[in-house]
Amino acid sequence: MQETKISLEGAPAASNDASETPVILRSLLLSMKSCFDMVADTGESHEITPDEWLILDALRKHDGMTMSQLRQNTLSAGSSLTRAVDRMVSRSLVFREVGQADRRQVFVHISDLGRSYHDAMNGDLLILEQAIRDQFSNEDIAPHTFQALLEGISSLKH
Repeated sequence: MQETKISLEGAPAASNDASETPVILRSLLLSMKSCFDMVADTGESHEITPDEWLILDALRKHDGMTMSQLRQNTLSAGSSLTRAVDRMVSRSLVFREVGQADRRQVFVHISDLGRSYHDAMNGDLLILEQAIRDQFSNEDIAPHTFQALLEGISSLKH
């Protein structure tokens, strides 16, 4: 997939007109809240929070990540990520391993139980994703183009 880059450099100056609303940003925020709520509701039946699912999903794709790598893959704040991983370790969904080359480095791995939790929730999330993809059937935008735009927006730094 081609990477889409969005930059704030050269963007027009913000308007001081109080009646003007950033409609795209507002729509994105409302959509994000709606998606988060749907994922949270789905996760509730699997006893997994959206943040925990993001961690399991990252580890399912690339097992044995450092906390720094997990932070990059989940966009979680350091302290929040540490608390989430601690909870997941206590529930045996993931486990930590000290690096052999550098004993200061700690790797997080997904356990068999974590895999089964992830896979069960993933099945339900794929149904949600299909409902989102179905929204594109009457529009002129392809799902992969929309995904590239979202990834570009995620990479923005203010």
